[in-house]
Amino acid sequence: MKTVVLMSGGLDSTVMIWKLMNEGHQIIPLTFMTYRRNVREIEAVNKIASAAGLGEVKIFDVSFLREIFDFPQHLKERILGQHTNLPNIVIPFRNIIFYGAAAYVACYEEADAVAGGHTREDVEKVPDVGPVFFGELEKLFAVSAPFCPVKILAPLLGVRKPEVLRLGVELGAPLHLTWSCWSVYEKQCGRCPGCEARRAGFAAAGLEDETEYLEK
Repeated sequence: MKTVVLMSGGLDSTVMIWKLMNEGHQIIPLTFMTYRRNVREIEAVNKIASAAGLGEVKIFDVSFLREIFDFPQHLKERILGQHTNLPNIVIPFRNIIFYGAAAYVACYEEADAVAGGHTREDVEKVPDVGPVFFGELEKLFAVSAPFCPVKILAPLLGVRKPEVLRLGVELGAPLHLTWSCWSVYEKQCGRCPGCEARRAGFAAAGLEDETEYLEK
């Protein structure tokens, strides 16, 4: 099966790629340059794609897309005030746009599917992931372009982070090449929410975290 994969440069999408390759998928790598996208993430995407032997990554410029954090203050306050559990790094309608673009690439490249590395934690935090969302989106793809059938794959959807990391180690995924930090330092800072989640994931999985942090 030929599959267009959404790459973030992080742990989850990297483990997903190794899982799909292990299952025999031919991978077409794709990532997106959103507003203020961390350049370290793009660097990580390219390193991971190289390690996987995937060739050049397709990078789509969608820099008009902003996280809620970068919305006008009054709008940000209204959205987060009404939805108190919503992370401020969410981009509204992101996955409709990302997966729509990925489906177009799949059609053009004669691929069978598009895939994202969403986990169980993602389903619990944001609305545009999960079986219901992807099931409806896949139906919409079929209505929109019946001449280009495209499946949506989310192989880690029911899996929590510790299990994802253990699977990554088992498959030999290059977790050391991934980037979780919100900063653009040469090394991951070790103290931002992204780094804290990374540390917690390795600890919960009972695995050694080989990441070089600025702060131990």
